[in-house]
Amino acid sequence: MAVLARRTRGVRRLTSALVAMSSVFVAACASERGVAPVVPGNTPAAQFRPQAFTADVDVRTGTIRITAPAANTANRPTLSLDGGDAPSLSLLGGEAVRLIPSNYQASAVGAFAPGKIRVTFDVLIENKLPGVKFVTPTWPVAPAPGVILFPLDYVVTTTPGGVTGGDGNEVIVEQPRFGAVDPSIDWNGTGAAGSGAPYNFFNDTDCSAAASNDCFRWEAYDAEILPQTTSSVRRIGFDIDATVGQFRARMIVAADLAAAAAVSPGTVNGTVTSAVRGPLSGVTVTSSSGQTATTDATGAYSLTGVNPGSRTISLSNLPAGCTAPAPQTVSVTSGGTVTSNFSVTCTGLPGTINGRAISDNAGEQLPNVTVTASTGGTATTNATSNFTLTGVGAGTGTLTASNLPAGCVASPAPYTMPSAGTITVNVNVDCPAPVTPGYQYNTTWTNLPGGEVQVDIRIDMRTFNRPDIIDITTGTVTGDPIVGAQISVAYDASRLVFVRGDDPPPVPRITAAPVINGSTPGIVRVLSGVAGAGVTGNVAVVRLVFTRAAGVTPGTTVGTTTTFEVISSRSGGSTVDIRPNVVNVEGTYVLPAPLPQSPPPASTRREARCHRASRHPSCAIHSPGAHHPCGILVASRGSSR
Repeated sequence: MAVLARRTRGVRRLTSALVAMSSVFVAACASERGVAPVVPGNTPAAQFRPQAFTADVDVRTGTIRITAPAANTANRPTLSLDGGDAPSLSLLGGEAVRLIPSNYQASAVGAFAPGKIRVTFDVLIENKLPGVKFVTPTWPVAPAPGVILFPLDYVVTTTPGGVTGGDGNEVIVEQPRFGAVDPSIDWNGTGAAGSGAPYNFFNDTDCSAAASNDCFRWEAYDAEILPQTTSSVRRIGFDIDATVGQFRARMIVAADLAAAAAVSPGTVNGTVTSAVRGPLSGVTVTSSSGQTATTDATGAYSLTGVNPGSRTISLSNLPAGCTAPAPQTVSVTSGGTVTSNFSVTCTGLPGTINGRAISDNAGEQLPNVTVTASTGGTATTNATSNFTLTGVGAGTGTLTASNLPAGCVASPAPYTMPSAGTITVNVNVDCPAPVTPGYQYNTTWTNLPGGEVQVDIRIDMRTFNRPDIIDITTGTVTGDPIVGAQISVAYDASRLVFVRGDDPPPVPRITAAPVINGSTPGIVRVLSGVAGAGVTGNVAVVRLVFTRAAGVTPGTTVGTTTTFEVISSRSGGSTVDIRPNVVNVEGTYVLPAPLPQSPPPASTRREARCHRASRHPSCAIHSPGAHHPCGILVASRGSSR
């Protein structure tokens, strides 16, 4: 095509240029039957094709190859920057422009349009000329300010069925294979809503008419592309049939030329940090003009050689668990430096918790306790109660402990784990006080019908052995014997009302009929004795029955406090006072809901009753210093345990 010239005497004119480019994009193969391909005919603006760049893209390999127009043709693209007789219109070729594609993507079939694959990619326009800048074209008239890119035509070159393209002006299809290519709405003009719709670039006045053949979608680039710099990145696309394997698209870049002073690249500096992880190293920082840099150990980067103008800075290659923030737009001046800092949202890196399971009993070790962190990580305490939890997720959480010794309860321990941190958190454990060696005095509570509760009182002769007492055997249990007990059992009269004393549980028990006096609210006195060698085992002393005081509700805690007036054993015919060896482990009881009333138990009820074997007619507790007929030495009121 000849260079068009319009002469204006004595006036120096800047050139109005039309840069031609062609891009071929390979469409994804598929078995779906598409619509018919675009077939050569009255192709719009056909006279501009020889000056077009040609891009061949293979969807199957994901490659794009852009070729400048052939320089050995009669109508090769040319450029004139001469004086007053300079042409007002030129078509720019490879000596003025380089087109740089990147970031090729193809959608799934039907993701945007039925039966179609959307192929998109980015394009940079590079101005190769010194001292000349690209500006908004005056011809063809631009739809918006800026250098304009629009697709001139687009044809299929191959499909899986063997479609081949010759010079791009015709398509040969081996039936029944079909394919079609059309610009997508990724040609969106300035990016504003509705921008990029077909526009009359040449002759048509109404782009809605069926016969229109020179209306095209379009993309607006920078208002200026300075000498020897590149434009900002813009994304374009095509919708292709799933049967298309390759296609070719010719595109035109329209721009006027204007004289411009040489420019110096600028620099973009900044940091990439995370509030959780701190500086992020190894992150790739990219300018829309093509420059890249990598952050160092402090999160800093420096992009040099950045073309002046409005540039978009974006991040990639972020660490796992980090989300890329939105790109930032900066204005780069010739030879200037601008700052662009990024704050990245990241999850924290796992850390370590060191600690100890601490018992409230001083000096008590808690080995083999399992400690678990709510944000991840489990460990077991060693012989000295220490633990180390690794892989604990960052953030707030709670430590819990399990596999504790009987009766021990651990309090949850809160923590805050910084990213990749190491902290110390101890777990406090509430354990029963160690039981002093001795005969354990214990209580067992039971809920009864009609709102009553009973407590069985026992002395466990198995839990201690005095060397000066001769063992006996009761049933299958061998141990020290007990022959009698005189005790005072205190209770809270505002919560419980004494009802009666029942027969103690059967063997082993001191006697089936202990003497019980509960006439004084808040205290029950018990006297129980047996003749002979006595009994051993977890020996029952008495069973006491209470009812709930008026107004007491379920959930109320009750219990007993016992005074040991006499606890006697026997060895070789001699009575032995074992009160110093009795350990009180009586517990509390939380009242449950009352059970429904049922018939009274068959056992004989007794209150303030004498031992059947007693020779004393009185049911009263014996006076201090007296001897019970069963051989129990009755203690003075002041000598109790």
